[in-house]
Amino acid sequence: MGPVRGYVGQLSWATRDQVDQLATATATAAGPARRLLDLCCGTGGIALHLAQAYGCSVVGVDYADAAVEFARAEAARRGLTDLVTFIDGDARCLPFVDEEFDDVVCVDSMVIRPNRRKVVSECARVLRPGGVLAFSDEVMIGRTLRDPAILAAVNVYGRLRPETVPTYRRLLETSGLQVRELSDTSGSFAEINERWVASYDRYRSELVGIMGEELFAAGRAFFETLGQQARLGALGQVRIVAERV
Repeated sequence: MGPVRGYVGQLSWATRDQVDQLATATATAAGPARRLLDLCCGTGGIALHLAQAYGCSVVGVDYADAAVEFARAEAARRGLTDLVTFIDGDARCLPFVDEEFDDVVCVDSMVIRPNRRKVVSECARVLRPGGVLAFSDEVMIGRTLRDPAILAAVNVYGRLRPETVPTYRRLLETSGLQVRELSDTSGSFAEINERWVASYDRYRSELVGIMGEELFAAGRAFFETLGQQARLGALGQVRIVAERV
């Protein structure tokens, strides 16, 4: 795998390179003419990067009030409030009219959303004809993760509900979306988890001071376990680009 570049300011397994690849897939790179939805935007790092890099208009939506407030403050600090708006909302019932967006991106977040069928259906609803949903997500590749220690580790930051690639393809196609690209990014996923573990080790004293011993240990185990499962071929990551027909 070639070098991966950059951290965009929020917890995820996406590098700046991968976020830029999603932007290119959605034509976000076309700039101000595009209106983009960042689904499950978290603390806003990805939406802010896209707006700053490409000049597109971005709406970020997330159900976590604290994350949305942080994202709004960061947009103000960077002087990007004219391009980026952050709102509270549920991915299963988006607070937007039909065909409101040119494109939708979602980075490593569908995996924690229940009722994936409804989420995908909502993405299709708010997309204009010819618009693109581009997302990265964690997927099941091999055996089901059933070991209690593994399940405890991977659910530290919220319950993970990884789908399989065939399930995603079926959900997209039955929602009126045609898959244009499906890329396996599991190698990068494994490496990023290993980098998170190395960062935990490097900044242990600082992180323990912020998180406490228990949460530090749980967080480190989270990334270590995901990396191990990726290397074993049980868990992976994909990038999927689908167009609304």
